[in-house]
Amino acid sequence: MALDYSSLTDRALCDAATAEVEFELKTFTTRDAVGELADDRATRAKSDTTSQLAKVNAKIASADAVLAAPGIDAELLETTTDERAALVVQQTRLTKRNRLSSGLTRFLADVDAEQVSTQIATLNTVKAGIATHRATLTT
Repeated sequence: MALDYSSLTDRALCDAATAEVEFELKTFTTRDAVGELADDRATRAKSDTTSQLAKVNAKIASADAVLAAPGIDAELLETTTDERAALVVQQTRLTKRNRLSSGLTRFLADVDAEQVSTQIATLNTVKAGIATHRATLTT
């Protein structure tokens, strides 16, 4: 859809429109930068979470090996069972955190990023259109 710039009847109106578009552009550019930062943070957190989850899974496997060993004493059995239960809780929490950084939440963040990107392109086009129209005005 082509915009009709004819309602901008003089250079002062063009300048005011440009200022408004630049403000909107700054808003969306800032939002885009914040989105990129959030993506970077999520990637780092996911990597960290994946690493933590791998460590917890290894500790659970180790506890399972101790519990499967024949002839362990009652105290070691109780301590290892308790430690394993705590590790399973931690594993559940890390798995949930990993899930939250993917799936629907991640998709909707991608939709928002695409929307912002499209808005920035539109505003740049409008700004160029105002400048072109302004050049045709005498006052």
